[in-house]
Amino acid sequence: MMNISNEEKLMYKVMKAIYDSGIPVSFKGSLVLKAFLLESGYTKDTRHTVDIDANWNGKTTPTMEQITESLQKALDKAKINLDVTYFRTIGLLDLN
Repeated sequence: MMNISNEEKLMYKVMKAIYDSGIPVSFKGSLVLKAFLLESGYTKDTRHTVDIDANWNGKTTPTMEQITESLQKALDKAKINLDVTYFRTIGLLDLN
């Protein structure tokens, strides 16, 4: 049976809070795959994950400080008692 850890359950709550806030991100990675597998009836256990992967979907990317502030507001509104910090600057690729 697929196991969802308490840490992963919290990350899903964080993802929902971000989604509900309207922040323009698309989620990707292991948590998205795991949710898809669960919804599809897959029962074998998968690897545990420790982070949330997402892409910013906007014409311009805000500063890391603006992103951090937006994420903190989303968590506060959802009454999720976590502090948002960043430890690595996002990578930007301009294809124009």
